[in-house]
Amino acid sequence: MTGFCFLDISYVVRKNKSLYPFYETLAVIFIPFLIVLFIEFVLRFGMGPFVEKVSFFSAFYASIIAICSYVWIRKKIIYAFLPVILFSVVIALLFKDEATMVCRFLYFFISLLILSFVSVIGYALFKVIGKHSTSNPLYILKFFVGLFIFVCGMFIIHILSGFFNPHLSVVQTLILGIKEGLLVGSGVTVVTIILSKKTD
Repeated sequence: MTGFCFLDISYVVRKNKSLYPFYETLAVIFIPFLIVLFIEFVLRFGMGPFVEKVSFFSAFYASIIAICSYVWIRKKIIYAFLPVILFSVVIALLFKDEATMVCRFLYFFISLLILSFVSVIGYALFKVIGKHSTSNPLYILKFFVGLFIFVCGMFIIHILSGFFNPHLSVVQTLILGIKEGLLVGSGVTVVTIILSKKTD
């Protein structure tokens, strides 16, 4: 419901064209972060010890994907490579594990590129659907369609990463894809729905 409230706010702000770029930028950065964090808190509160501790990484990751997608949508794919490369380097430096720096960079680079592409595909699809109707049931349909597309993107990433990690089985990679896809995709999908409402 939080995301759909922002949809109404975006209509009001759109009346003032000088405010819209500022609002749009804030929406892209903070909406995915807040939605993913809210879902994690709800899961943690509802399922207690059965859920891992709340992780800020998923929330940050959703915001990063949204930023890369936003640049891709507004400035085309060439400019989108800049934030994808920049954030890939930053994440690879901050989140160190057993993999080498190059492997971490390649993993995050491919992940951001695929997930940004998935978000742009969702944006284009929402623009086409929005031309025919703007009813509330349609927004709900858009959300679940975007979530499905995003989960498919996560499947691709985890299957590819499974080749480099022999400790994970195919079933484990698919479960991780569903888990992360639903969580991160919820925030990014709401942003793509909001962006698709703006008439260029």
